Parts: sequence; structure tokens; C-alpha cells
Amino acid sequence: MSEYSNIEFEVPQFLIHHYYISGAIAVVFNCLVIYFLIFHSGRIGSFKFYLLGFQISCVLLVFHATVLMEPLSLSPICAGYSNGLLSNTLSTHALLTIFALLVSSQLDILSICFLQKHRVIMRLKSLPVISTGMYTSIIVFSIVFHLSMAFTLNMSNASREKQMEILDILFPALSFKFRSLPEFQYYAFNSWMIAFVTQTMFGTMKSFVLVVIMVIQMYRTLKEVQCKLSSTTIAKHKSALRSLVAQFCTTPIAMLPAGITTLTVLFPSQYSQKVSWYCMMVMTAHSTINSIVIILTYPEFRKRLFFWEKNLKRASVVTIGR
Repeated sequence: MSEYSNIEFEVPQFLIHHYYISGAIAVVFNCLVIYFLIFHSGRIGSFKFYLLGFQISCVLLVFHATVLMEPLSLSPICAGYSNGLLSNTLSTHALLTIFALLVSSQLDILSICFLQKHRVIMRLKSLPVISTGMYTSIIVFSIVFHLSMAFTLNMSNASREKQMEILDILFPALSFKFRSLPEFQYYAFNSWMIAFVTQTMFGTMKSFVLVVIMVIQMYRTLKEVQCKLSSTTIAKHKSALRSLVAQFCTTPIAMLPAGITTLTVLFPSQYSQKVSWYCMMVMTAHSTINSIVIILTYPEFRKRLFFWEKNLKRASVVTIGR
């Protein structure tokens, strides 16, 4: 039980400061991308609305995590509490349910971006595409699936009295510290929690497999039709696809820390709590990194972002010439 003896119940101020700084930076970068998508989308066309939906989901998630919730883990015990603006209004369990819903929605919105781009590229070769009815059904299924995940996580909750009964039995030396907290959440591995973990693994694997299949098909199609279409059209689709793939490659920054945090509970050690805190620090950086990836992978955004620097260079050349 030595791995449980050094759990810190005080608020780690360095983590709170990180939440504020990381959240502020992420909101600024995401708002910059949203501005580019609305006013300087260039050749992106109507696809910008799908990217806009994804960026809005990024803003909502990072704002919820770093301002409204501010989760603080008590690993290696499967417990924690919140320190955000809503911590006195909503329970940690409610805030975590919203957090899980936002994370799963963000991943699925990105998958829908791939799906829409897949439909457009498949039309270039006059290949059968997903019908509007099937497309709508996929979106409806995604919504129902997310609500189902939120429902199972919500049902895994137990009353504070029940949680304290379990903690008194499993961790009698720490139960008084839990009682000193104004609010916390402890999760037992019951049938509802098993259902939630199963749904989470299924949803993640489903998105990964679908995206990989669609990316392979899209690259093959673009290679086959590049001689039949203008270089501008091909460049437009390749740029969008390259950006989507790069964004998808950043998702492990958000997903892996959650998995590692789970491992700190399954395989407890004296470093479990510190590891879980660092995982949250990495997770909140995902939104910023994703925004930077979008800016760097879309030529229109790069031009808009660096035009001032180019003007300075031109001005310096003119000055020297004089």
C-alpha cells in the first residue's frame, strides 16, 4: 500500500497555472484558425464548414478542460476532483461526463471531415459514393453512440455515501482525507464502467480503421485521376487531404494520455499521481498543436500568417535599393 501513501490531496498550483496558460494559448490559436476559415479559406470551398465544426469542438473541449473543469487526479486510486469555474456548480462526475462527450464528439467530427472529403474525391473518378441517406444515417449513429457513452458513464456513478463506504474498506488510511474534500468522484469498476470502457475502445478503433481505409482510397484515386484534372484541382484536394491526415496524426496527443492515466490505476506506483498530472498537461496541448498543424498545412493560411514578414522583407529591399 506504499504507492497510495504519498497521494497529494492539495491543489497542485503548477497544474492550475498550466491549465490557464495552455487554455489561453489554445483558444487564441483556435480562434485564429476559425478566423482564417471564415474570411480567408481560399480554395478550401464549402469544406471549410466541416473544418469549422471541428475547430469549434476543439475550442469547447479545451475551454471546458482548462477553465470550467480543471481535473485533478488522485491516482493510483480511480478518483479525482475538479477545481474549475463550474466545480462549485456541477459535480466532478457531471463535468467528466461532459468532457468524455466532447472528446468523443471531436474525434467523430474529424472522421466526418474525412468522410465528406472521401465523397468528393470518389466523384472525381465517377465511383459509387455514399448516398445522402447513408451519410445522414452515419451522423445519426454517431450522435446516438456518443449519447450512449455519456449515459453509461453517468450510470457508473454512485452516491457519495456509497463511495465513502467503499473507500473506508479499501483505503481506510485515506478515507479521512477524502472526507475533507468538498467534492470528489471515485469510480468502482462496475458493469456500467465496463460498458463505458468497451464503448470507448470500440469508438476509437472504429474511427481509426475507417480513416485509414478512406485515406488509402483517396490517395489511390487522386493518383489515378491526376492526369485528367487540372493541377490546381489536384493540388486543392491533396492539400486538404494532407492537412486532415496531419490533424488525425495529432489525435494520439489527446488519446494516449488518457490511456496512460488508466494504466497508472491498473498498475499503481508512487509516481502514478505525478504521471497522471503530466498526462493532463500533454492532453491540453493537443488543441494548440492541431491548430498549428492546420495553419502550416494549408497554403492559404500560411500566406495570410506570414504576409507581414514578407512585406517587411520587401520594404527592406526597397530601402537598400534607394
